[in-house]
Amino acid sequence: MITKLNQFAGPLLLLLIATTTIKAQSPPSLLLVYDDYSGKRPGLTYWKNGEIIQLTDGKAEAGASAITVSGNDEYIAGYQYNAAGEPVATYWKNRLPITLTDGQTSAKAVAISVSGPDVHIIGNDGRQAVYWKNGKATSYGENTQLSAIAVSGNDVYIAGYQANEEGLYIATCWKNGQAAALTDGRSNAEANAIAISGNGVYVAGFTVNAAGKEVAMYWKNGAPVILPDGCRANAIAVSGDNVYVAGIDRDEAGANIIVCWKNGKAVKLTSGKETAGAGVKTIALAGNDIYLAGYLDGIATYWKNEKPVMLSDIMGKINGMVIR
Repeated sequence: MITKLNQFAGPLLLLLIATTTIKAQSPPSLLLVYDDYSGKRPGLTYWKNGEIIQLTDGKAEAGASAITVSGNDEYIAGYQYNAAGEPVATYWKNRLPITLTDGQTSAKAVAISVSGPDVHIIGNDGRQAVYWKNGKATSYGENTQLSAIAVSGNDVYIAGYQANEEGLYIATCWKNGQAAALTDGRSNAEANAIAISGNGVYVAGFTVNAAGKEVAMYWKNGAPVILPDGCRANAIAVSGDNVYVAGIDRDEAGANIIVCWKNGKAVKLTSGKETAGAGVKTIALAGNDIYLAGYLDGIATYWKNEKPVMLSDIMGKINGMVIR
C-alpha cells in the first residue's frame, strides 16, 4: 500500500502546484466610477469588470466622485439632485442611496473611506467643507476644500487646502480634525490626494514657485518632495519603499500631459497632442501592476502599466477606481 501511494505522490504534488498557480493568476476585480457625457444611458452608472451597472433611474441628475470596497460591500460617494434642483450629498451602499444633507443648499460628497463599521466621507454642504462619520457632520469651515481622506486605525487623515487672509491657498493635512499646514501661504498650493503607509503620511499636490509656475510635489510627514517634469500631482499610492504619484505636466500650448512618477522618476503617458485632451484623477496598485485612471482624448480611460484601456462607450472621465 505504501509503495502504491508513493507512486502517485509525484503527480498529486504537480496537480496541487498547478491548481495553486491558476488561482494566484486570477485577474483582479476592477471597479470604476465616471462622468458620462455620451447621453446613451439614463441615470448614473458605474463599471465593474467590464459590465456597466445602473445605479440610479435617471429621473434626477446624479454624479459619482469616488468608490471603495469593504468586504463584500461596495460604496460610491457623490450627489443626486432633488426636486428643487439642488444637489444632495449622497453615498450608495450596495446601490442603495443614503443622503447626507437636507437639500437646502448645494452639497456633494467627494471622497469616501470605510474602516470596519464606520463610513467616513468628505465634501461640502453649501459653503461649508464637511466631514461625515456615519452620517454625522463636522464642519471644517468656509474657504476650505477637502480633497481626499484616509483612515489608519483610529486616526482619520484628510488632505485639502484652505485660504489665508490674503486669499492664497495653503496645502493642508488634517489629522483627527487638527490642521497642519504643508506650505507657508506665500503662494498658492493645494493638496489633492493622501496615502498612509506604516508611520508615513503621504500627501500629493502642487505649489506655485517664485517664477509663478505650478510645481508637482508630495509631502512625506510634512517634508516636501519636488517631482520633476510636472505641474500637478493628483493621486498617490505607496507600496513598501516605493512611492507612486500620478499627475500632469503641460506643454508650451498649455495641453495636459499625463505623468506617472515612481520614486521621483517621471514617465509620460500622453503626448499633449490629443484633440480632446487628457487627464488623470486616481492611481491604484495591484501586485506588480500600476493602474492610473482619468480620460484620454475625451474618453474615460484607465492605464495598466502605462498602456491605455479606453472605455470606448463612455465619453467623459473616470473619477474613482478600486482594484481588489
